[in-house]
Amino acid sequence: MVAEKRLAIETKIKQEKSRKTHNNGMLAIERQRRILAKAKKNGTVRTQELASMLEVTEETVRRDLDALSRRGQLKRTHGGAADVSVILDELPADERETRQAAEKAAIAKMAMKHVGENETIMLDASSTALEFARHLPAGKSLKVATYSHDIIERLSMRRDIELVLLGGIYEPKGRRFTGLITEMGIRSLRIDRFFFSGSGFEPVRGIGEPNPEEARTKSLIISLAAWKCAMIDQTKLGRVTDNYFAKPADIDVLITDKEGAAFCKTPAMKKMVCEFG
Repeated sequence: MVAEKRLAIETKIKQEKSRKTHNNGMLAIERQRRILAKAKKNGTVRTQELASMLEVTEETVRRDLDALSRRGQLKRTHGGAADVSVILDELPADERETRQAAEKAAIAKMAMKHVGENETIMLDASSTALEFARHLPAGKSLKVATYSHDIIERLSMRRDIELVLLGGIYEPKGRRFTGLITEMGIRSLRIDRFFFSGSGFEPVRGIGEPNPEEARTKSLIISLAAWKCAMIDQTKLGRVTDNYFAKPADIDVLITDKEGAAFCKTPAMKKMVCEFG
């Protein structure tokens, strides 16, 4: 009986070793193909998640990410990597709306607790801000200012909200207004709270945008707003981008989805106030 039990244990150990050897022996080209497919689907990938998915060590994943980065197929980020196509160009507004829709809704709902009575709030032209506009509560006598065409359309029937459209030169891809006239309108307002997003967030550099004009507009609002809330879903955390407009110290609170909790608990984020939708 003892011999049979020992044999069963030895067999199980051998099977486990065989499984690990099979996965660890996966060709680098196959691992990297799967990494690229996941990055293409999600926009970003995390080292820890890839190690679990591929059943290899995080060090093996880092080597794969470094190799893909050297070939220009991915761009390394804090704790992972990002699909190059997401970083190099700004996605059209309609495509941005469909990405991480559930996460954006959760973030927007969490942000509602920061909306006060009789305040002037500024919304950027992000898809997360559009989701935020959908959830604005009734009866708070709000003034909402924005340069987003979609947000104006969304709130146009709300009798309880005073809408301020910051006009200027219309930019069709982002469905927003930009330029000197937009900036003059921003400077004329008292901005109690600014709710915004971005294409990527790094713990050292902050939040950035691929479009330099959009980054300049947001930088101006950051300098004028009394309180700033960054609404960033987990796919953008750690993502390298361009045209940084808000440093971590500029942000009063960063709201992300539950999947972003692990990133927010890293040592690099210890000075940030984070909330999870």
